[in-house]
Amino acid sequence: MNAAITKDRSEPVADTDLSHQLEALRADVAKLVSTLSDDLSDGVGKTGRQIGQTGRDARATATTTVIEHPLTAVGIAVGVGLLLGMIARKG
Repeated sequence: MNAAITKDRSEPVADTDLSHQLEALRADVAKLVSTLSDDLSDGVGKTGRQIGQTGRDARATATTTVIEHPLTAVGIAVGVGLLLGMIARKG
């Protein structure tokens, strides 16, 4: 079994020890925040690039589809236009 090492609570703790520990803690927290910030900005940048690429791919696919099937594209556009017109008139 692992025995926990405990300090006697009756020993006085020096103020300098506490201040050194606090400074070390502040430095550690600042380092952690910096690391998290860098990781977050890298992740956001990567996600932004992926979204941009997905949008470009979708636009290219839509353009190719319309060029290959122009009558179908016009028919869909007419149908959507009529549907939106009917909804707007009733609203």
